[in-house]
Amino acid sequence: MNSLTPRFSRFAALFALLATLVAIAPAAAGTITTANPASGPGLGLVAVPNILTTTPNNDNEVGPGSNNIAIAVKRFDANGSIDIVFNTALSQGVTEYLIFEAVDNNTGVPWANYTMQLGFGTGAGFTQSAAGDGLDFDFPNFDGGVPSSTALPLVATGEDLLTFSGGIHAAGLQTYQVRIDVADFDGRPQNFTLRQTPVPVPEPATLALAGVAMIGALCVRRRS
Repeated sequence: MNSLTPRFSRFAALFALLATLVAIAPAAAGTITTANPASGPGLGLVAVPNILTTTPNNDNEVGPGSNNIAIAVKRFDANGSIDIVFNTALSQGVTEYLIFEAVDNNTGVPWANYTMQLGFGTGAGFTQSAAGDGLDFDFPNFDGGVPSSTALPLVATGEDLLTFSGGIHAAGLQTYQVRIDVADFDGRPQNFTLRQTPVPVPEPATLALAGVAMIGALCVRRRS
């Protein structure tokens, strides 16, 4: 009995040390747990009723997403950005999510473009995610399909920035679908931000002024 006591004591001390190291280790992200209330100058109403994670660490998934986020309503009452902060938990890998959202243009002005950004912070404190940090729009392979929209079919893709164009998002609801990868990354906050910003169609007066400026520039070039 006495011979086992030192061994047990050493094991207990080692276990206590490991527990301490785990407690002070940097938090990392891998799965999405909850979403905070949305914010931003464009905010009208945002509802995120469902975040489903059935297959953690499913990076490069092909076909219908097994992890899904439904943004049932994202209503813009003004032409400004809306930020949604997603809280995350450790998963020891890369978890891929399919995001489906219904975007409602309630601004009274049609949109020519619509951007999505991944980053950290909100409002003036928002910073775009850095290249290679494990948070991205399923870039560059888009195994589950490229981002899509029923209103703006052309998409300029990047790791942390998407720009939808090639059409008009007029008043009312249109759908957007994207995938994101969320990876463990030491030192990164336990949340990230999805920022979305509409770009209105230029007003006729603005287009006319732009046309005059272009003509003036051409005249100057010909004289020179």
